[in-house]
Amino acid sequence: MGKSFDLVEEAERLIRFNTVTWSSNLDCAVYLGSLFRRFGLDVIYQENRVGELIFMNVAAVAGAGKQPLLMTTHLDTVDAGDPALWTKTGRDPWKMTRHGNTLYGLGVADTKLDILCKLAALVDLPTDRFTRQIFLLGTFGEESGLRGAARFCQGDLPKPKMALVGEPTELHLVTRHKGLAVAEILFKTKGLHRPSAAEWVYEAVFTGKPAHSSTPHLGVNALDLSAAFLRKLKARFSKIAVLSWQGGSGHNVIPASASVRFSLGPHPKVFFPSAKGCQVKAQRLNPGWYPRFPWEDMMWVMDEVRTVFLPLEKFKDSSFDPPRMTWNFTWLRETREGWSLTFDARPLAGRPVHKAVRVIEQKLTQRLGHPGPDWQFCLERDNPPLETDPKSEVAKAVLSALKSVRLNTRPRCKSGCTEAGLYSKVGIPSVVIGPGTAQGNIHQPNESVSIKQLKDAIRFYKRFLEKTCM
Repeated sequence: MGKSFDLVEEAERLIRFNTVTWSSNLDCAVYLGSLFRRFGLDVIYQENRVGELIFMNVAAVAGAGKQPLLMTTHLDTVDAGDPALWTKTGRDPWKMTRHGNTLYGLGVADTKLDILCKLAALVDLPTDRFTRQIFLLGTFGEESGLRGAARFCQGDLPKPKMALVGEPTELHLVTRHKGLAVAEILFKTKGLHRPSAAEWVYEAVFTGKPAHSSTPHLGVNALDLSAAFLRKLKARFSKIAVLSWQGGSGHNVIPASASVRFSLGPHPKVFFPSAKGCQVKAQRLNPGWYPRFPWEDMMWVMDEVRTVFLPLEKFKDSSFDPPRMTWNFTWLRETREGWSLTFDARPLAGRPVHKAVRVIEQKLTQRLGHPGPDWQFCLERDNPPLETDPKSEVAKAVLSALKSVRLNTRPRCKSGCTEAGLYSKVGIPSVVIGPGTAQGNIHQPNESVSIKQLKDAIRFYKRFLEKTCM
């Protein structure tokens, strides 16, 4: 085709779309479709409706022939968190900014800009000479259960021979990654707190450090801080009414903040000394009726999850960082009828956590009775791990292309999970590679990517296409 576009200008337009994973990505998908058509590419949309929300996969189709190649990038992002922490973008996570040779914004590394790199490589080649068909796919819902990838697999397009899945790997080849199980426990609000006279109510606010939940050692979990505070409170006071307890902003992210609102009953005002990551404020609670949070049940659940998962940490695989299974409490929030606690576990390949999750459910049943109006348990997500043969056709083609453009050919393992695990599960040999750094960068404020990495990605993708399709 021999056409090109200004990568930074298009990146700015793409980041501007708010595609947080539970929000519709329709406008973003339609825009990408128009961009694909600008370069003469055929476009296919795959729609998925959830209530009134419309989610959309968008695919550019080029070339002809058998044994299609799938090159995919997810367009959704995690929640931005507190906008005030996005200091590099003027407190607007969706306003991409450039500082020197680095771009900042929500999705610049994970992973919106990767699709522009693939497109730039594709449109610079004579696709009419391709010996295989190419699907350049932008998906929805990767951060919320691989929903767009599942929609692609359920479609009627020809089954790809191989898949290249975009994720920030610093352009290292990834053939193995962990799985991901996400569970949610729903509790109905239990009883009322009914002070007959004004009493003191306290709000404890906890500040942690966000990180991707696959690398919890890089963050500080504010929910864990709040749970530790409640344990100390329980040891000190006999009468505690918790009116609210919440923290986190979604799945896949170590909670950066949490808060607990509680009363100690008709008790003199208590002074709580400030501690690192915790501030406690007091105010008068007027007489009235206040819903009680089932905090003792919640504490018991957290202790049981810890008891079940801790023994599984003994299994190690030094290929990963961290080299063990990780698990986290990621989200505690108020719902229409009560409260929801979400936790995740990222098992090593070959060591699924299905049995452990079922043990937790059984323990809940023993304590609370059978699931019903008072509580529910849901295994919300069960993403498969990735185990692709390093000698497979797709892995060898990636390594050959990396070598020819003088990039690192040492494969890595990935602690997070990707769409590649699902594609591989349905029989599409898949690998993961893309520009940008994951650890200490994605799923937290001031996410960034270097322009050099983006340009290197374009060089790599172009050479990969030349080697596999021409």
